[in-house]
Amino acid sequence: MAVFKVAKCPTDELSLSNCAVVNEADFPNSKHIKIHTGGGQNFVFSIKSHPSIARYTVGFSLPQRKWAVLSLNQEINVEPYHPEEYISSIVLEADFMQKRRTSQEQYDTDEMAKEFLYSFPNQMFTVGQQLAFAFKDKKLLLLVIKDIEVVDISAIKSGGDAKPRKAKIGQLIPNTLVQFEKAENSSLNLVGKSKGKVVRQSIINPDWDFQKMGIGGLSNEFNAIFRRAFASRVFPPEIIEQLNCKHVKGILLYGPPGTGKTLMARQIGKMLNAREPKIVNGPQILDKYVGESEANVRRLFADAEEEEKRAGPNSGLHIIIFDEIDAICKQRGSVAGNTGVHDTVVNQLLSKIDGVEQLNNILVIGMTNRKDMIDDALLRPGRLEVQVEISLPNEDGRLQILEIHTARMKQYKKMGADVDLRELAALTKNFSGAELEGLVRAAQSTAMNRLIKASSKVEVDPEAMEKLLVGRADFLHALEHDVKPAFGTAQEIINQFLSRGIINWLPRVQVVSIQNQNIIIKLLKNLEYFIVSTNPKI
Repeated sequence: MAVFKVAKCPTDELSLSNCAVVNEADFPNSKHIKIHTGGGQNFVFSIKSHPSIARYTVGFSLPQRKWAVLSLNQEINVEPYHPEEYISSIVLEADFMQKRRTSQEQYDTDEMAKEFLYSFPNQMFTVGQQLAFAFKDKKLLLLVIKDIEVVDISAIKSGGDAKPRKAKIGQLIPNTLVQFEKAENSSLNLVGKSKGKVVRQSIINPDWDFQKMGIGGLSNEFNAIFRRAFASRVFPPEIIEQLNCKHVKGILLYGPPGTGKTLMARQIGKMLNAREPKIVNGPQILDKYVGESEANVRRLFADAEEEEKRAGPNSGLHIIIFDEIDAICKQRGSVAGNTGVHDTVVNQLLSKIDGVEQLNNILVIGMTNRKDMIDDALLRPGRLEVQVEISLPNEDGRLQILEIHTARMKQYKKMGADVDLRELAALTKNFSGAELEGLVRAAQSTAMNRLIKASSKVEVDPEAMEKLLVGRADFLHALEHDVKPAFGTAQEIINQFLSRGIINWLPRVQVVSIQNQNIIIKLLKNLEYFIVSTNPKI
């Protein structure tokens, strides 16, 4: 072991060779050296000789000096090193040498692996080591050794164990399996079979329980949304690339007020293992200053654009939820006035979702109860292509909603034993989810009112905690006096039409058979299918 001094690598070509540079007279019979920097730190380098290096001096490139924490003219102890283990596989983390560089150019890892074996033959590598790598005519890459598996050649020759094992150091051989991984937050775009397995974050929140969504009567709608919008995002980017598949970028939820559109969008945001969704009320986008409305739209997509450039296919999902999207996406040319603000906002939104520089890491969720007002260009495939009607719930759906809103009452035994939710579900035809929630609140207020003493001052029964019980009569009272469905069939109008039966206006009408009269009566009773019906399922 001898004392040497640290120097710069004499040429750029030698710097890219990943070899330490020595004088030929110092190590005539060795191809590798081990240096001791003090504090028990040891590093192994392959070496090359160069006449410009003085004796008892070792030249290192900048990445080598950074890795081994070496300073110029520092004294180190150096000795020859003879390898005993050979690398069977090596994993390299790659990034641009210039960190701010961004590029959509693809780097073929199969070609990179061949070039790596050609550029660094029989060299020593250590886990954590940094080195510069020039890949053909492309820019310099910074490589970091992430993982090494080695085999002992001498053990194989003697008939010993040939199973590869993890190690910190080894010598590269022509048969070494080379794999590349993209560094975290790098914009490097790697393709090919030699790309290492990237640990991907699941798009579905691991703590999510589909049974506890709190959405009643919308199971079919939610399944349709998941199949169209999220099934492709569950698969690795490599599979999607092979299919040449583009993710769905937009969902439109439409239907009468109170049917659960906002609740559905909120639950989708919770279900996905993504960033906090950006929730925007439509009118908030509009601004009185020229160009500011369009700038508000661009700001919503700024984070997604930045990450798409930096991370490419591995970018996380960005969710943008537009409540009352019809306020800003009206049919172009339909708004009076010559400012054209609505038209330019629609144009800006269209260009961001599916424009020239389209993004593949966004999901736009729009909600409206006036689908007919939305510009047609926003509804074509590639934009808000998944359009799901959130309609009035059927009887099973109403039962689910009632069970959700009465679950806490059941837990604390505040609901009477005579309450039959199946009966209430049958009686609440054409009720929306919000109206069913209002029905439960009205029944609760009716029950609480019984325990209020109205004398000279309002007092609550001291034993109200024990006496409070919401019964069937409370629900029926609320159903009769407090909450009426705003949409669906007009039962009261039909009853008014049928209050006096059928009136015979002419003598010849009296000869109509009883059978035909019954048919007419049935037709009138079924008139609900043709009056103010907004739910084709009923």
